[in-house]
Amino acid sequence: MSHRLPRDQRHAVDPLVDTAAAAPRPHADGLAPGTAPSTRVDPSTGTRAGTPAELRPDTPADRARGGRRRPADSATAPRTGDAPHPRTGDAPHPRHALDDTPAGGIDPDLPTTTALPATTTLDVDGLLVLNLLGSDEEVVYVKDRESRYLRASLGCARQHGRTPEEMVGLDDFDLYAEAYAAASYDDEQRVMRTGRPIVQQKVRERWHDRPDSWVSVSTFPLRDAAGEVVGVYGISRDITSLVRAEQEMALMADATEAANAELRRVESQLRAVLDASTDAIAKYDRELRYQYINPAGEQSRGTSLEELIGRTDREIGMGDTSLALWEEALRRVLRTGEPDEIEFSVPGTDDGAEAWFHTTVSPDRDSTGAVVGVLTSTRDITATKQAEAALAHQAMHDSVTGLANRYLLMDRLGRAVRRTGRRGARLALCFVDVDHFKEINDTYGHDVGDRVLTELSARLTSVTRPRDLVARLGGDEFVILREGVTEDDDVRRLAETVVRVLAEPVVDGPLSLRVSASVGVVLSADPRTTASELLRDADAAMYRAKEGGRNRFRVSGDDAEGEVSSATLVADLRRALDDGEFRLVYQPLLSLVDQQVLGFEALLRWDHPERGTLGPRDFIAFAERRGLMAGIGGWVLRAACAQLARWRRDADDDADPLTIAVNVTVRQLRADGFVEQVAAVLAENDLLPSQLRLEVPERALLNEGAELADVLSALDGIGVQLAVDDFGSSFAALALLPRIPVSVVKLGRFAELADHPDLAAAVIEVAHGLGMSVVGAGIESSVQLRRLHALACDDGQGFLLGRPLDLPDVERLLAADDAARRARAFARRLGPR
Repeated sequence: MSHRLPRDQRHAVDPLVDTAAAAPRPHADGLAPGTAPSTRVDPSTGTRAGTPAELRPDTPADRARGGRRRPADSATAPRTGDAPHPRTGDAPHPRHALDDTPAGGIDPDLPTTTALPATTTLDVDGLLVLNLLGSDEEVVYVKDRESRYLRASLGCARQHGRTPEEMVGLDDFDLYAEAYAAASYDDEQRVMRTGRPIVQQKVRERWHDRPDSWVSVSTFPLRDAAGEVVGVYGISRDITSLVRAEQEMALMADATEAANAELRRVESQLRAVLDASTDAIAKYDRELRYQYINPAGEQSRGTSLEELIGRTDREIGMGDTSLALWEEALRRVLRTGEPDEIEFSVPGTDDGAEAWFHTTVSPDRDSTGAVVGVLTSTRDITATKQAEAALAHQAMHDSVTGLANRYLLMDRLGRAVRRTGRRGARLALCFVDVDHFKEINDTYGHDVGDRVLTELSARLTSVTRPRDLVARLGGDEFVILREGVTEDDDVRRLAETVVRVLAEPVVDGPLSLRVSASVGVVLSADPRTTASELLRDADAAMYRAKEGGRNRFRVSGDDAEGEVSSATLVADLRRALDDGEFRLVYQPLLSLVDQQVLGFEALLRWDHPERGTLGPRDFIAFAERRGLMAGIGGWVLRAACAQLARWRRDADDDADPLTIAVNVTVRQLRADGFVEQVAAVLAENDLLPSQLRLEVPERALLNEGAELADVLSALDGIGVQLAVDDFGSSFAALALLPRIPVSVVKLGRFAELADHPDLAAAVIEVAHGLGMSVVGAGIESSVQLRRLHALACDDGQGFLLGRPLDLPDVERLLAADDAARRARAFARRLGPR
């Protein structure tokens, strides 16, 4: 809407240009004057869009130059099919286009002054604009119909580095980049054609030689007093800082929204994980009040989240047994800020069994890092605990009877010996051997034998106290450990009861089976005694009971029960050496890979003229204590090596050399010149050192390994094989292996260990890892043999593979083995059919 003064109040404006410059002309595209082109402005970006039909015609100045236009570089050359833009010859561009090219300099042909007719009078709006032209801050300008500057404020001229006078006659192509100038020209021409202003248009100014800027431009038609449009005037305000702030805020808003979306996504995923987790997850404040708990936690506590929030575990009735441990763990994390873990149990609700839980406690921190609470994650580990208990029970108990096995017995016995020394009380060890049990196995089979063993185990358990330990060593041997013995008669009554209850018939279906028991008892109050020594003494007493007619017991050291006096035994042993009462039997050692005979273990027998044949357990321990083993052991070493030499002479030339194993005692190893004695015996019989294997008891190495280190190293140095005999009676044995120069591990009672494949595999793997071979002793059944073979046990001994043999039986075995070996060699020479 135009505001005009009465004609008598209008005044003339200084003449600037001739009347021809302001006269409207037809458009080159055929549009009538005043017709609005379809130029569009994107209000969000300030983009102006036009079409080739909206281009202006050549200006009078262009025509005055005879059609010459300002030179343009390749970037501003006219494009085929587009109407040329005045001054540039190119199509119109939006002001914010990225491919703008600065226009050329000021055209030297351009008039420096342009004027409206002297008679032109302006309406009120035009007069107000003229008043603003004097401002040195505002960017205000007046342009003619050709968009050339007629007037410019000091602020307008200053931004172009010019004076207001120097601005006259220029256009935007002289001042701005081409894209901006073309768009500005289009806007101004549209305002003049339509008479409608463009108010506060946000546009991006593109310059030749400086960074772009953002301005708010208002363009108005300049009218004379008659209302005719004679030009435009504009007001521009720099809003670059405002636009940048808006852009930064928009970026911040986008980033914030993206972060919030990611946070919502992560929160959703976390909540899904928490909801699906089977672990009970909870959050507590510093007063140990619930702030959150997941569904698994609700279920474990038997209540809902709503009922828990704001309450403590004490208030909801957590069990007193675990509450103190629980609260202490949570407070410790609150106090230290360090994560912690606890395990605890609570009584079962249904079957009375304990339920076990493992909890991880972590500090909950705020944005400053201060601990404001704790987070707990609790997992039910009852099944794991039960599995661990089952494995531990299997490792320490006999698989047939469920009684303690040798490992558990030796562990408990060792601790009992130490306790006995502290308390001054005695312990009793009863060694029980079931007479004629092998006949039951051979006649009725192992299934019946196992049921008989189970029944006998139940009877032994029924006649002992709850704190007594009943163990099965393997085969038909049992041991009862009783602590706190104050009266000898208490132990005698126990032994008598054992003999009596085991003699009662065992009914198995239609079978009524009878067995008896020989029981050996040892009493001790000496803390220096080892568990192995006590077991050996009880075993010796059991053999004396068996020799006395079976179905009875003997107490070690009890002369009244018929033990041979020490003086008589010493004299008999010395006479035995002189009279040749000692002899050797040989138990074969076989490869578990191909059943080939690898060698023999020399076992001592004493043909006593009055007591019959005695085994090592009847006299070796006594001879060791009385210092007689040097002579006896020397005889065994010489006799065994001499026999091996004879076998070697009789064997085929291509036969693998046999080995001979000889048991040695601690006193033998400590004797002066023992290593030299061994070397002399080998040389005397022309044997390789590797053909001799010296077996040292595990208990000797455990008790006196440090003192024996030098002699063992010397024996290893001359090439003799060293073996740990009866390995596995103590858990310390595994740690012993890397520290001693042994090449063979001989597992005592290996048949029992074979019933526990995990333990057996572990022992064999450790030995093999140290470069040692493994011998399994006591193999009594084909099932055990197959198990040992599957566990990669190298060699084996036992009644299944061969009983101790006299010399004639050995000769027959070697002949059969030689024949089998030759057959295998012949088959290999023939090759596959």
